[in-house]
Amino acid sequence: MSAMKLKMIPKPRASYRRESAEDRKRQLGEAALRCIQKNGNAGVSVRQIAAEAGVTQGLITHHFGEINELVAYAFEIMAADLHSGITAAIEAAGSDPRARIDACIEASFSPQIFDQSTLGVWIVFWGLVLHSPRMSAAQQRDNGIYVSRMESLIADLARAEGFAVADPRLAAIQFAAMFDGLWLNWCLNPGGFSPENGITLCKNWIEGLRRGAYSA
Repeated sequence: MSAMKLKMIPKPRASYRRESAEDRKRQLGEAALRCIQKNGNAGVSVRQIAAEAGVTQGLITHHFGEINELVAYAFEIMAADLHSGITAAIEAAGSDPRARIDACIEASFSPQIFDQSTLGVWIVFWGLVLHSPRMSAAQQRDNGIYVSRMESLIADLARAEGFAVADPRLAAIQFAAMFDGLWLNWCLNPGGFSPENGITLCKNWIEGLRRGAYSA
């Protein structure tokens, strides 16, 4: 999903065990996230990230080659954590399709996601999409996961309730675009509406889908 909160990742405690390459990469990715959270675009710096992680700049080059590769990896860490939270909410809702799609909507508007302070972080990531093939691919995977999840939830709901959706994938894309628009609008003007209002708007959109109000 393209709009979600990054909670501040604490620095790990010093460890005396030998770390694997994946452990070290994860450490560098989390350090990159902390630098971006604190400093925005200025945090996209090999020097700052190396200092934050307590390693040499050469270690970043060794594992990632260039800074954009590291930032894309940091994005992938963040996206995986966020999708895990939404998936957990859906699974906790049980097997009823309506409860599952409501849980997805409610989790998407949780305080962990609707946090104005994260807008600057997303601007950094968005700014790299057009210039970094790795970042572009990571963003497309993230969006694809959210759209595929919504497509499945919409198709399951339509089957369970006996209404027709001509193209569940297009419906999912439309829903994702609506959600992203609401998130960005709220970040820019949080007094305009509440997350609870957003939940109501999205559930009303699903109700319109039930009633055939959309062409998707």
